Amino acid sequence: MVASPFIPFTVLVSGAGSIGKRHARNLIDLGVERVVVCDPDAANRKGIQRDLSVQTHTNFEEALTETKPDITVICSPTKFHISQALLAAQTGTHLFIEKPLSYNMDGTEELEQEVAAKKIICMVGCNMRFHHGPAMVKNLMEEGRIGTVKHAEIYTGSFLPNWRPQQDYRKSYSADPLQGGAVLDCIHEIDLALWYLGSAVLEHAVVKPATSIGLAVDGTADITLKHKSGAMSQVHLSFTEPEYKRFCIVTGTNGVIKWDIRDNCVLLFSQKGEVSASYPEPRGYEFNWAYQEEISHFFRAIVQKTKPYGSLAEAKNALHIALQSRQCL
Repeated sequence: MVASPFIPFTVLVSGAGSIGKRHARNLIDLGVERVVVCDPDAANRKGIQRDLSVQTHTNFEEALTETKPDITVICSPTKFHISQALLAAQTGTHLFIEKPLSYNMDGTEELEQEVAAKKIICMVGCNMRFHHGPAMVKNLMEEGRIGTVKHAEIYTGSFLPNWRPQQDYRKSYSADPLQGGAVLDCIHEIDLALWYLGSAVLEHAVVKPATSIGLAVDGTADITLKHKSGAMSQVHLSFTEPEYKRFCIVTGTNGVIKWDIRDNCVLLFSQKGEVSASYPEPRGYEFNWAYQEEISHFFRAIVQKTKPYGSLAEAKNALHIALQSRQCL
């Protein structure tokens, strides 16, 4: 992403872990006037000060009062998302909340009411909507290239011990029975199912524990959703699979759309099963571009006062399905 013209906003980022640091760096590259980061962990604060030369705070409430941000980006552990978002919303700051929205439904309606009352632009970040592959799938669907959509298969399989090699995965929030587990960590794919096919209810779920990597949380889930449109989707989520896989297949009355992250290409198939068009990633494509486009989209929504992708209502639907699925463990 090329640095944009100077943007006169003050942005408070809560959380200086890997995702907080990524967002802070992208905000700086975007040309944001002032980026401040809050994290109670001294090592995290020291690391982000060293790498990005930003002002830091220890206490979130104090940071809100002293910084008076125009925008607050919530990248703290999931269990703090709603409480911090509510505090921020009460000040009138616009809100970007990293996925998942929370680890339970407590406070989500109150947050929705506060956001509406204050006319705040609020977005729950699911960066896969902005990745070239899933975004192209959505574009082709909206163009009607495969007719009426009947079914989607959306799959992610990865290996948690490889996610954050600089830390012990067994001590990460992903390993926490309260806020961790594959279903919440991999909620991107539930979000994509809802984005592609619309609101849904849980039809069936099979969830297995992550015992193969020594954790007492959900490690694999196979979820069947019935969408209001009448379409069905199958969602596979796992962080116990050594081979990284990520793909989606959307079937309609007139054809099929396939995307696989290993091929870096979206393929459009005719009714006869022949490839009728292909859409490769742009040359030099980087995974971080999705995060950059995501935050740029959020800024455009603020400036233009439009509804962003990833509304609170959508995030609540995804979270409700995720929580119902976890009960099947």
